Amino acid sequence: MPSLPTPLRVVLCGRTPSIGKTVATHLLPEYEVIHFIQTIETAKADIPRLLSGQSPQIPTPNITTTATHDYSQPPRAVIFGRGYEPYEVEDVRRACAGRSAQPVAWVLGDPAQAPPGWPGPGYAAQVAEKVKGVLDGWRAGGGRTEEVFMY
Repeated sequence: MPSLPTPLRVVLCGRTPSIGKTVATHLLPEYEVIHFIQTIETAKADIPRLLSGQSPQIPTPNITTTATHDYSQPPRAVIFGRGYEPYEVEDVRRACAGRSAQPVAWVLGDPAQAPPGWPGPGYAAQVAEKVKGVLDGWRAGGGRTEEVFMY
């Protein structure tokens, strides 16, 4: 299997666009957020299409510049923030079964680690660093297997 490209294309799922934008910025230059999703319903509709190399059915409203919207290559990782429950992510994974030609890293924030109330300054940057660490480890192994990681 050829080495993984840099930047590695990822989908980011988060409840709050402002946090998503900061996370996306801090993931660069190693990881490029090509699509930002806020709801599980949209994740179930868009992620299978993205993994199979298609554009999302309904383009994301340009409410933020969180994602590049470059769908020329499928993503190799899907990242969920701490606002999603593990069972929701598993539902999305099931909807995506068999859609990607290559293994995908599924990265899930532990909801038990979510800050109470509104996250303080530096929260998004800390999340991005944790996600980078998880994805760096997956890349170091060649990205040869589909795995689920929790940060």
